[in-house]
Amino acid sequence: MRDPQLISKLKLSPEMFEDENARKFIEYVLDVGKVDLNEIYFKCRNDEDFIPTKTLSEIYNFDIADISYFMRDQSNILNDYVLVESTNKIGEYLKAPDDQALKVLIDEISDLQDLSIEKVNPTDSFLEEIMTNVLSDKPRQFIKTKYSNLDNKILGFERSQLNILAGRPSTGKTAFALNIMWRIAQQGYPTSFFSLETGGTNIGERLISMITNIPLSKIKQSQGLSLDETNKIMDAINQIKKLPGFSIHDGAVITPRDIREQAMQDNDKPHVIFIDYLTLMKSDVPMKERRLEVEKISRDLKIIAKETGCVIIALAQLSRGVESRQDKRPMMSDLRETGGIEQDAHFIFMLYRDDYYDQDLVDNETGKSDIEVNVVKNKDGETGVIQMEFYKKSQRFY
Repeated sequence: MRDPQLISKLKLSPEMFEDENARKFIEYVLDVGKVDLNEIYFKCRNDEDFIPTKTLSEIYNFDIADISYFMRDQSNILNDYVLVESTNKIGEYLKAPDDQALKVLIDEISDLQDLSIEKVNPTDSFLEEIMTNVLSDKPRQFIKTKYSNLDNKILGFERSQLNILAGRPSTGKTAFALNIMWRIAQQGYPTSFFSLETGGTNIGERLISMITNIPLSKIKQSQGLSLDETNKIMDAINQIKKLPGFSIHDGAVITPRDIREQAMQDNDKPHVIFIDYLTLMKSDVPMKERRLEVEKISRDLKIIAKETGCVIIALAQLSRGVESRQDKRPMMSDLRETGGIEQDAHFIFMLYRDDYYDQDLVDNETGKSDIEVNVVKNKDGETGVIQMEFYKKSQRFY
């Protein structure tokens, strides 16, 4: 109140103050964006739910308050808040302890510990990293898909990215994700596949079909397999088992907290996580409106990628609006339920096949489809279409 310009250095939020009047005051000045004594006094006189004028006068004349202690006082208040909140959270956990509640508690305590009023200028560290990359003899590390035409366009994936792979149902999203996952895993990166739509066994069968080039239908029937084919399947299973940090997860309910838990596992290389698919996920904080919930999930995944350094590739369904157009090639606006997805994503890939809409083009003999992988968003530059071949029978992309 004595030094209104200090509002620019106020780093605390209202709930961090024990005193109710202090909370009301901070809430008000943050809402109006300034400290005007006349307006504050006027509000005290006319708003019974606000601070009494007598209390306002006592605060203003508080002798110990000094501008030189402003940042230190904030630090003390924050430390007290963290201690009280941590104690409360632990108390809530002890009332009904279980595995899920423990995960929530760990996240909440971690968030409290990360609170800080100190703001340092990070520019020097960013510039130093750029300088190191430019002067280094080693090429910058990108996680390659090993599809050369695609890598030439996007360079590869990097830490802290949320990427979207979208398409209409049954266009080949899951198969393409598994192809990329396998190629990345073989380079030594820890990889995880979270499947909300398909059971883990089915995902495993599709992966083995892709590795061995044995038709998926034959593997699923598990009959009529030759000795050579059986040996190939066993060899593929052993290859999968030997990969470090390779995992497949299925579950009826998967939330961003499950993704964070996987991303935080210790490893020298960034974790690459696939989610099939994003709009089937549930938020850790359920919301009444599904569109807002999906936007929160997308934002949470972006934060997880940024905080842990992992790479997330989330599959997404496209709306039926595609079907009503003459040219059925998808656009970013076709992403279902939210525009927040296109905002948060670093890369957005969209799949399109002519034979998806024209049955006369379907090749039932070889199972081959010509498919377009359209890079519709690339924060670092080039977009455009990569022509590929998709063999549905063995789930392979070329």
